[in-house]
Order: sequence, then C-alpha cells, then structure tokens
Amino acid sequence: MARHPFAAVNLISDPIHGYLELTKRLARDESAAAGLPDEDAAEDDLLDTAWLQRLRRISQLQSARWVFPTAEHSRFTHGLGVMHEAGLWARTLLPSLRTSLPSLAPGEPLPSEGLVVETLRVAGLLHDVGHGPFAHFFDDKVLAAFSAPEDARRGRKSLSHEDLSQLIIERELGGVIAALRRAPGATPERDAFATGESIDPRWVSFLVSKPPLADPTMPAWVRLLQPLLSGVFTVDNLDYVRRDAFFTGVRVGIDVERLRRYAFISERGLTLYEPGIAALEGFLGARLLLHQAVYFHRTVRAIDLDLGEVFRPAIEALFGDDSPAARLSDYVDLDEYALLHQAARWARGEDVVPNGTTTSAGDGKVTRAVADGWRGILLRRPGWRAEAEMRASYETGAEPDVEIARLGAAAAGHVAIDLAVVDARPIGDGRLAVEGRDGSAIPIEQALERVPAFALIGRRYRRI
Repeated sequence: MARHPFAAVNLISDPIHGYLELTKRLARDESAAAGLPDEDAAEDDLLDTAWLQRLRRISQLQSARWVFPTAEHSRFTHGLGVMHEAGLWARTLLPSLRTSLPSLAPGEPLPSEGLVVETLRVAGLLHDVGHGPFAHFFDDKVLAAFSAPEDARRGRKSLSHEDLSQLIIERELGGVIAALRRAPGATPERDAFATGESIDPRWVSFLVSKPPLADPTMPAWVRLLQPLLSGVFTVDNLDYVRRDAFFTGVRVGIDVERLRRYAFISERGLTLYEPGIAALEGFLGARLLLHQAVYFHRTVRAIDLDLGEVFRPAIEALFGDDSPAARLSDYVDLDEYALLHQAARWARGEDVVPNGTTTSAGDGKVTRAVADGWRGILLRRPGWRAEAEMRASYETGAEPDVEIARLGAAAAGHVAIDLAVVDARPIGDGRLAVEGRDGSAIPIEQALERVPAFALIGRRYRRI
C-alpha cells in the first residue's frame, strides 16, 4: 500500500516564503511505492552536513545586528530561502527553456524538470556555504589577502567566499549532491530525475561562481540559468532584500511574482518582457533603500571601522595565517560562535599580551589594543563618531569627486573617510535581456534609466 505523499517531503515554516519544502530520503520500498527512483541521499542529508549546519553560526548581517536588535537571522535561513526561490524560478522558466534549447543547443538532450529544478535549488542552498565569520567582512579583511585557486576559465583573482563555496561543493559535498534523484513534490513524472540523470557537482560550482565563469563545456541549460545567481537580479538578492528588511523592520514593497511571471528564456538568454520592468525597478529601489537604511547606517559603518582594526589579528590568532582554501577541514569549525567566544575572553583580559609583544599565528592570543577593540564592539561602544555626511547618485565616469573632497582628508587613527557605494543598477555584461511588446530588444540601460548606476554615502568619522 502506497504511503501518503508527505513521506517524501518535510515542510519548513518561513516568515518570508510561507512553507519551504525539503526532500527527505526514502527507503527503496518506499521509493518504489511512490513511483520514485531509488535514492541514496535527499536534501535533508545535505542540510544535515557539518558545512550547512555551520551556517547557523554565521550571521546574515554581520555588524548590523548590533544596531538592529531583531536582525539575528543567519546565513542558514537565508540559504533555505534562496533554495526555495531558485526552485520557483526553475519551474517558471522551464517551458521557455525547453522551447529555446533545440535552436540554441542542437542535439543536446532536454533535461527533466526534476533535474533542472533540483540543480537550481542546490545551487541556491549552497551559494553561501563558503562564508566565514562576519560574511563579507571576512572576504574583505581576510580572504582578499590570498589568491584564489588556479582555474583556466578565469584569470588570477583574490580569494573570495564564492571560491571557497566552489571547493566545498566539489570536494566536500559532491558525493551527496550526485546522489540526489528528485526535486520536492508528489508527482513522479514531474519531480523525479529521468533514468540516468544526476546532478554533476561541477554544474553547481559553476552556477555559484563570482565573477560568473564562461565555460562552453557546461550543458547549455546550465549556462542559460547562470544569470539567476549572478545577474541583474538573482535568487540570492530576491531573498535577502525581503529577509533583511523583515528582520530589521524596514518596510519595502516588492512584487517578485510579477517579475517572475514576466521572465522567460529566449534566444537572447534570460529575458524580461517589457511589462515586468516596473517590478524590476521596484526591486532595485528596495535593494537601494536597504543599503542606505541598514547596510550603510552610520553606526553600522562606525562599528565596521572598529572591526577593521581588530578583525584580521583575531582571525589569525584563532585560525592561523593560512589560506582557508588550503585547510578546509579546519575551516569548517571557524564560525562566529568560535570567534565571539574567544573575543569575550580577550575582552576580559584572558589570552592577552602587552602591546608590542609578538604573538604566534594560531596561538589564540592578541595584544591589549586588539582586546580593547573587541570589548568596545561587544558592548556596542563604537570608537568613531560621524561628524559630516554627503550623499550622491551618479553614472559610470561621473563620480562626485568634488563632494567627496569636501569631507576632508583622513588622518590615521584620528579621522576616517568612509565611502559606502552600492551598484544600484547592476546591469552586468548582457546577463539580462529586455524584450519590448513589439519583440524588439530594449537596452537594459534604457529600461532602467530611472535607476542610478551607483549610489554613495560618504562620511567623515572622528575618533572618540
């Protein structure tokens, strides 16, 4: 007797998306009874790996949570939301993808719906798996000092969390990914992979790469869907803008469904039909508002100035001065819980050496200056006060240099000039086409001409 359809899927309640689905592994007799293929892994196996559970201990908003008290959500919850959003987009785009593929990639077999949906879902879930403590701050202050692993598909670049995500996907999680056999749902003809299909972990690695890779060896359908993770709008920012706004209390209105309904795959690639332009403008406006109200908040940026002075010495004390890419087995244990626990010890005077004393990488010790810096951060007592501010929106090549100059000059240790810039109109390199009602191509710059290319908040801070 076949079991009820809920045996194969768990439901997760989410304040942004409602209910998220997650596949759970079935025994072979259960799979047979449900008409599903045999499987050795499901999404819950991926979720329960040390790498994914680690993201519970990486905050989504790094230092902003010291300013917005309810912003305690994690990269883990964000990853679940991106996985869900990616699945919705995959199902929406599938009909036009299948229509376009025969002419764009003659002779390439059409993938099953389950394979397309699950590949995008896994990429969404794992896009941030390489993040370190304090997320993007870790990229800027630690990872940028190392070179990314060599890859013939790109030139030399600094290491980033996306590079670490690629390594983790291929080296650490590849076996689980390759063992998946279905997307969530109770309809085998729609949700199960076709016979012989499986997800190549390299597809997922390719999808999460930044900057996006060019690789003609990838299946055409994977390349066509790549802009969903690295384009003008992405399944990543479609989740984090709504999630961050919700948990910080910032009110934004975004019509994501309209954006999705007017998107399709054409011979131009990922394409937005002209009636969807207003929804895209609204989304980019909400993203800009969030940067200005939350990410670039004056106190958030003041705390970031303090963090900039103590962050790298703290990581070196805790982890050493090696590249995380060379020590993935140790990197899995480097999270914010570990860092903040040790920072609290330093703030109490434990494992602290006098200023000017040499410490050894990985010995867990910092100087008195670093310990004092962490004490101020943990107690939310920024060491900097904003005393002047300017705001500007501008196009490429039209930077507001005169206005910036009015902020004055920096003086090491006393005055800091902080320039926070957001690419408000991230048009990319042809990663989104816009089609007019008459079938003509509309340049993306023209379609979004009311959205500035960049927005800047510049401030002068003085040491308190």
